[in-house]
Amino acid sequence: MFTISEILKAVNGTLIQGPAKADVRSVGIDSRSVKKGELFIAIKGDVFDGHDFVADVIARGVRAVVVGRAVSVKAPDVSVILVKDTVSALGDIARFHRLRFNVPVIALTGSAGKTTTKEMMAAVLGRKYKVLKNEGTQNNHIGVPLTLLKLKPAHRIVVLECGTNQPGDMAWLADVARPQTAVFTNIGASHLEKLKSVKGVLQEKWALTSHMGRGDTVIVNADDALLAGQIRRKNDFRVITYGLKEGVDWQAVDIRRSGNLYFKVRGKTIELKPCGFQNVYNALAAVSCGALFKVPLAAVSRVLKAFDGLAGRGQILRLGRGWMINDTYNANPVSMRAALQTLQAVETQGQRIFVAADMLELGSRSRALHLAMGESIAAAGVDVLISAGPMAGLMAAQARRSNKKIQVFACADAQSAQKYLTKVFHNGDAVLIKGSRRMKMEQVSEFLLASPDKKIE
Repeated sequence: MFTISEILKAVNGTLIQGPAKADVRSVGIDSRSVKKGELFIAIKGDVFDGHDFVADVIARGVRAVVVGRAVSVKAPDVSVILVKDTVSALGDIARFHRLRFNVPVIALTGSAGKTTTKEMMAAVLGRKYKVLKNEGTQNNHIGVPLTLLKLKPAHRIVVLECGTNQPGDMAWLADVARPQTAVFTNIGASHLEKLKSVKGVLQEKWALTSHMGRGDTVIVNADDALLAGQIRRKNDFRVITYGLKEGVDWQAVDIRRSGNLYFKVRGKTIELKPCGFQNVYNALAAVSCGALFKVPLAAVSRVLKAFDGLAGRGQILRLGRGWMINDTYNANPVSMRAALQTLQAVETQGQRIFVAADMLELGSRSRALHLAMGESIAAAGVDVLISAGPMAGLMAAQARRSNKKIQVFACADAQSAQKYLTKVFHNGDAVLIKGSRRMKMEQVSEFLLASPDKKIE
């Protein structure tokens, strides 16, 4: 519940019409789902402009709107608040609401593994607390504020995934969320179109700590060279480290795969359902966070053993007598190398097939990074490489130059790649499917899973 006066103060807006003493029950931005008594914020998106639907939401019972430009509102009892920017106003209201509650806010970011780590952390903390988390990948300037606006007195902890693709995003999200704990998965070549370099990625991601201070905590993958360098600098934060190397606070040892993935932490065995090797790091982040908030390690182990992988994020699924690694949600060099490690580790008597699509948003370094990935594929024991897209074609050509034993098929898109896959696949093969979101590689995984008896020969 908010009063119009509270909204005006939070957004530094001007009331241009209607009562200042009215109340609103909640906040919405989607004209199709607003409720009676809600505050509607008119946000201009890539396709629709919320200002065009103000009359519609008023007809549905909305009695207060936040706008960024003048709109015609004939109902005199509707409060109209004018602001410079409605997205900023959404964040301002979310911050105001978040600061009403004295609950820990944990924010996490990184170049890969964010969503899986967030889900693992929320599951672990959920053993002891009522947790609010982002749904799916609502990790941007819209999703994070909308998540915070769901905060209720019953919640005891908040877990927020925070994403960025341009300078300034992360500092803004940190200002809105005001976390006391920040978790970092890794830093790599991602969103270079606007972040320019890996050091630019680090600078942008580390801005998650920009509203944290003495006594707050950062949890860091210390095996990541850039993050390890960052925590060696003077910081006011308490630092908790995790990784595979000695000297970290939470170290994974005795890693093995026997169907499921196993490792030990401080003598306790952690078991994960079939998944990619990178999930050891994701699970270590969850272990570290659980320990910080006093969830017993035995309980953490039980939660992680029951944790189901997320669709399209490194799932290892039976495919006839072989395996499919479904990692189709997105791709950058960090996550693609991790997926390649998983393909190498999967036990198979058949071929290792990699269906690889373009890695997008890499800017001027795209060509070089795709060529480097081709070198990695050539050295990884892949038997068949099927590329989809022009940049992945460069990757395929480099792999062919570096290793004459690999069968290579360069295709224009996911549909063409799927056709070649039907020609080379045999029951018992291990197939990795990966590419950036816009490459639609889920079409290939869905095709394989829909095939009779999970085989296509």
